[in-house]
Amino acid sequence: MVGVLLGVTAALLWGTAGPFMRMADSCGITVLQVNLVRFIISSVVLLVVAVLFHPEAISPSRRERSLLFVLGASGMIMSALGLNVAFLHISVGLAMVIYYSAPCLVMAGSWFLGRDRPTRWQVSAFCMAIAGVWIAVGGARAMGTLDMVGLAGALTGAIGYALYILNGHYGTGKTAPFRSFLQTYLLATVMLFVMTFLRKEFTGLTGIPFRGWLVLGYLALGTSLIPFGLLALSLGRVSGSVASISTMGEVPFSMMWAWVICSEIPEKAAIAGGTLVILAIATLSLERSERVIQRKRESQTPTGKKTPGYLRKE
Repeated sequence: MVGVLLGVTAALLWGTAGPFMRMADSCGITVLQVNLVRFIISSVVLLVVAVLFHPEAISPSRRERSLLFVLGASGMIMSALGLNVAFLHISVGLAMVIYYSAPCLVMAGSWFLGRDRPTRWQVSAFCMAIAGVWIAVGGARAMGTLDMVGLAGALTGAIGYALYILNGHYGTGKTAPFRSFLQTYLLATVMLFVMTFLRKEFTGLTGIPFRGWLVLGYLALGTSLIPFGLLALSLGRVSGSVASISTMGEVPFSMMWAWVICSEIPEKAAIAGGTLVILAIATLSLERSERVIQRKRESQTPTGKKTPGYLRKE
């Protein structure tokens, strides 16, 4: 129960990202500046944790120089920038529905990278998620609330998140998760420094009002480090599937916060599409959990002893 509550709390905090991004925009802070400050603060905190508890993670290994790792770090930036751009151009609810198609993109990437044969459950979930996004986008277009820049931003965010997750599963994150997490943040921060320098947006940081710095501080801690920490604690108490399902509350929570803070009522199509997307992700999580249980059963005899390898089902 505690693990589920931790996951739900993380989703509740993540859901505030849209309204607070709009607050930052009202203070004259650009999307690039927001994420540069967020990543700097997050990187500093992670470095302190590494120095105290995991000093070996500070030095990058050879695997941190791989193409998949670079794509993972680029994906983290794409995820952050794309979703923030979407929040400024389309409704928060619609942006989150499109963004939450990312798990199905991860599934498609796994088919390609892992050469895994998709199951009927996975194909059904993928089709359900695409249908949900289609309904949400079509409804917004019919209402005249669809903006192509916002749509492109949300899709970019979803693709970026998928790249980050794929690196965690097939790249460095599989064997050294904390090192991968730290090194990804550090590389992404360097990339953001370069992007901010090229766009000449460093000077704008000096004119940010005090209220703007408070908003930036919350975006860095309240929508990034703290919820990720809560998710890590949740994973220590419940399975990954249960934790994933508990964090899916981010979609309705984001709509709720947009309504409470910004007085933004989500489109009915976004609610319907979001429901389909959540059901698709739940289907994926439950199917994965059922597969793990089945494998455990197949590896044991009725007496509880392990089945010899030549008798096990592949």
